[in-house]
Amino acid sequence: MAGARKKLKKKAHLGWKGQILLIFMLLAALAALPTTVMLFFGMLPTAAAAFIDRTAEKTRVLTVGAMNLAGCSPFILQLWTSEHSIENSVMIVTDPRTIIVMYCAAGIGYMIDWTVSGLVGAFMVSRASSRLEQIAKHQKEMVVRWGRDVTGEIPVDSFGFPLDSDAEEKKSG
Repeated sequence: MAGARKKLKKKAHLGWKGQILLIFMLLAALAALPTTVMLFFGMLPTAAAAFIDRTAEKTRVLTVGAMNLAGCSPFILQLWTSEHSIENSVMIVTDPRTIIVMYCAAGIGYMIDWTVSGLVGAFMVSRASSRLEQIAKHQKEMVVRWGRDVTGEIPVDSFGFPLDSDAEEKKSG
């Protein structure tokens, strides 16, 4: 029990490789600051999905993030093919159509996640129902083959041995 508590309390720390990667990412973000500004504002729905999604798999973050990045990519390409400056980046981001396209793409990601989750859930319920029917059929076959003893419905004493129903009837009769 104490070992489990230690595992829960242990926080994830970046190793030296993680620290080097973090420094590299910060330097790259500063070197491409106009792109960073655009991605910061454009990918806000993905950050919200990361905050909301508490599952270990983070499928919602992946789905929303992929669609959100797809919505941001035309405007990033526009920034790269024109003047790559902070002013141009802010001009593109402040255009309402840009934000609508970026955030609607993220909304499509949410809809995909919702639809696929519903379909997978319905499939799993259907599969579980089919499996329950197979188990019930198999149990009936076992009762026919082995008798009522395999059902687990026979009364047992405090030691787990089956009570003899004939002996009980003789005692009461």
